Amino acid sequence: MGRHHSRTGALSDEHGQAVVFVMVFLVVVIALVGFVIDVGHAYQAQRSLQGAADAAALAGAQELPDPAAAQQLAQQYGSSAAGKNKISDVAVTEQVTTSCNATIPGCAPVNMVSVDEKATVPTYFAKIIGVNSFSLNVHAAACSPCGSKPVDIVLVLDRTGSMCQDGNGNDQHPTCPDMNNAKNGLRTFLQYFDPNLAHVGFVVLPPATDSSHPCGTPGSYNTSSAYELVPLSSDFRKADGTLNESSSLVSTITCVKSDGSTAYANAIDAAQAELVQHGRANVPKMIVFASDGAANTGPTTYSSTSPYRTQPCHQGITSANAAKATGTVIYSIGYAMDDATGGCMNSVPNQLGRIVAESPAITVREALQGIASTPDKFLERPDAGQLQTIYAAIAQDISHGSSSLIN
Repeated sequence: MGRHHSRTGALSDEHGQAVVFVMVFLVVVIALVGFVIDVGHAYQAQRSLQGAADAAALAGAQELPDPAAAQQLAQQYGSSAAGKNKISDVAVTEQVTTSCNATIPGCAPVNMVSVDEKATVPTYFAKIIGVNSFSLNVHAAACSPCGSKPVDIVLVLDRTGSMCQDGNGNDQHPTCPDMNNAKNGLRTFLQYFDPNLAHVGFVVLPPATDSSHPCGTPGSYNTSSAYELVPLSSDFRKADGTLNESSSLVSTITCVKSDGSTAYANAIDAAQAELVQHGRANVPKMIVFASDGAANTGPTTYSSTSPYRTQPCHQGITSANAAKATGTVIYSIGYAMDDATGGCMNSVPNQLGRIVAESPAITVREALQGIASTPDKFLERPDAGQLQTIYAAIAQDISHGSSSLIN
């Protein structure tokens, strides 16, 4: 009897131990499952927080270079209590700052928006093992116009002889400071654009004798001349952001020479033709036109009554208006127009053999203003100073509303 009683007690003890073991195991399993659930919740919160920070930075950067507007728009898209990307049941601390990143063009005065989000995510099950919350920290930064947007642009450069003269008409070869200022401005412009999105071509006046010799002496204005030296291209920058000096666009800008007289219209016609023939569908079209003087000649292959010859300044506006009617946006730059570069002239001699002013009368400033799409698209550098600032301003205006995450 005693042995039988002892065996029953042993079985009872074993059963009790098993129950305790199972209970402990269940608690551990529940704790582990709960911990996994809490971690998953924190992970989702982290993703939402990062997405909100990215959205806020990208939105804010679209308002650059205005720091106040950039900060305000970024906050609207953040994850704070008042933001459009607020995260439920998570308290978020948000900081939005603007700064100048010197490695990116366009720092006037700022070109980058940074968003830092911090949040504490409470746990529900992990408290069992002493984990009461998870701390989250995310960062996003976006710049503008570093990303640019899809756009087709033709740069038109007046490289006439006056670009190698001082304000009194004295020759400045071989230094040609005005011409070099223009080239440096064009190079600055290209640095603002991502060639994966922006395609850029190059047209000059006077034209080249033919497009296979872009670095030669400028030719005469006639129907067989080559105004377009480089078609729309997308290889002007390297992967590291520096200009591709061996590209046709950059190398041609570097090598073009200055000579000859001024006629706007054919160059504008050539720029628009390139945009029509090789521009991408549903991509904005732009012409950036720069000149330092009044039009005073025209192609002799045209009739002596052609407005291309008798009204070269007015015809420049007419050609520009035809391009604008198709949706092309034209920026116009007036460079050192107060120099003694002459006025808008009828290139066909009158009955007395004299060259007279264009009729109706028009000034160079009025002509270049008329070429621009709107008054704000006309920019002027009244003296023979640097052009980088003007080209940078145009690049920023074209790229306004675009942004790109940089980390």
